[in-house]
Amino acid sequence: MSEEIKQKILDSVYNFFISSHDFNGMPLRDVSKKFEIDYVESIELVKDLVRNGSISIQSSTNPHIIGWHHDIAWQIEILEQAKSIKEHPVFSFGNLQVMAEDTEYPICLYPSKSYLKEHRDVSDLIESPYTKQLALGEPQLEFHFFEIDVLERYYNDPRYRFDFEDYSGSISCETDENGNTILDEKDQTFLETFGLGFDENERRVAVVFTRYLKDLPSAHQLYWHTKEIFSDCKVLKEYYENAINGEFTNSISIFSAFIAELNCLYDITEFIFGISLLKTKFEGEKRPKEMTFFFLPTSKNYEYFVHLLDKMLSENINKKFFDGKIEEYEFVPIENNLVERKLKGTLKMLEEWFGKNFKAQNKESFANIFKYLKEVRKERQHPAHCISKNIYDEKYTELQKEMIEKAYEAVRALRIAFQNHPKAKSFEIPTYLDEAELKVF
Repeated sequence: MSEEIKQKILDSVYNFFISSHDFNGMPLRDVSKKFEIDYVESIELVKDLVRNGSISIQSSTNPHIIGWHHDIAWQIEILEQAKSIKEHPVFSFGNLQVMAEDTEYPICLYPSKSYLKEHRDVSDLIESPYTKQLALGEPQLEFHFFEIDVLERYYNDPRYRFDFEDYSGSISCETDENGNTILDEKDQTFLETFGLGFDENERRVAVVFTRYLKDLPSAHQLYWHTKEIFSDCKVLKEYYENAINGEFTNSISIFSAFIAELNCLYDITEFIFGISLLKTKFEGEKRPKEMTFFFLPTSKNYEYFVHLLDKMLSENINKKFFDGKIEEYEFVPIENNLVERKLKGTLKMLEEWFGKNFKAQNKESFANIFKYLKEVRKERQHPAHCISKNIYDEKYTELQKEMIEKAYEAVRALRIAFQNHPKAKSFEIPTYLDEAELKVF
């Protein structure tokens, strides 16, 4: 009789899983209720099914998905402990009474991977490799690693929205004025989150959970599968702690730090002088998507990145700030004792204004401000006047790091200089600018 009941339990667990919307598990207590048997007795029957490899369990704050697989000994111990879990009413409505278990770690039952492999037909999922993996009982929180260029398809297509934070991002479809997606159904892609990782050679890679890959359309799942890396890779610590443990770190990427310093420079100069040194702040939607570690190291991407940096720096300097303070033109000697009246660049005007108004204690730090700003401008000017072949080279990853570090140091030094202005005493500098741990990945 017990073997017959165990088969019925196994069938129920299997049917629950394959008919669920998101590859969910059957709650443990449903066994005793469905088959009208004692709760403790039902656990003994489930333990037998775990021992023979037909069923596996999940016990966590969210046991309704397969997070990770656990060994049989651990599962048996958890099931034994579950015998003491009681139910209690949450609320009643008429004849309906809602019950809840007195535990933070409820238990759900799943058909084992071996049982699913033997019994489930997944031939209809051949073009959806990540959905297929979940259908066969693979963990939803397993990381998959991809070549960083897997993102280029979406990054370069204006029909996709490419959002990111310091070490994570998401992909969604742009919509028209009526809120309807502008893409065909087969290309309507939504990736809730991806993160940053590194391969065995410390090259940047993209990281995605299986549970989010399965939401991609079939054609896109196949595309991502062609970019998957199966050698040893690792997840960035900050992304792991946030995505798995729900923790936020005290670190900030150099891209976010650069933008924060730039925005602070805008605010503090406006506070002091009534007019900002800069023309634009880069908050929210105005944050450029190129300010990211998810960067394919090509000459084209690097040149565009440097061009953007210069636009955010030299081209962002507000000439009106210097009205009545610095001459807008200079006279440049040319041949035959003649001079040419020439418009000054914004960097030159800023350097002159600083020379007149600030006495730097650290002259090297002061000199580096303009040295770094000029290096960004010079780096931009080289590709601007030539046509070159787009090439892939890992050196551009390091060059990107070097340029953003220089830009950050220059803007930070400017902010600190203005922070020491007598009129800036009551201006509040965001504490994280000086306290957060700066990260360059």
